[in-house]
Amino acid sequence: MDYGQLPNRVIICIDMKSFFASVSSVIRGLDPIKTRLAVVGDIKRSGSVVLAATPLLKKEGIKTESRLFDIPKRKDIHVVNPSMERYIKTSNYISSLVLQYVAPEDFHAYSIDELFIDATASLHLFAGTPEELAHKIIHEIYQKQDSQLPQELVLISYWLRLA
Repeated sequence: MDYGQLPNRVIICIDMKSFFASVSSVIRGLDPIKTRLAVVGDIKRSGSVVLAATPLLKKEGIKTESRLFDIPKRKDIHVVNPSMERYIKTSNYISSLVLQYVAPEDFHAYSIDELFIDATASLHLFAGTPEELAHKIIHEIYQKQDSQLPQELVLISYWLRLA
């Protein structure tokens, strides 16, 4: 297939890394970058699955799909139940901010913490390059978001073509 024949599109992917753990940290007044926190399915069940972990805890080998019994019992490690209502609320808020930059038909939510936008039609209204638009969206999220997730926890990537 000759991809040169396909139309050029500006596709931006917004992926919130450690989303559940980050939101859970912020709810508790903790900095997700400096906190060791795991979100597990049920803190009362030792075999419960880790749904998310902050970056510091991931560095210690605890990641998604680990089990509660794998997490060391230390005072500096927070283990919490999920707060789906808060995660959904935060995700919806972020989506509403992103929708200020694209039409609804150009917005595609892949999951609660990952979305794609086709910025081809609206790029010229907000920025000169896809990079500028991506940074503008990140800035918008952090300026207005009520839970104030750290910028380091959002990975934004973009493609000029999507096959």
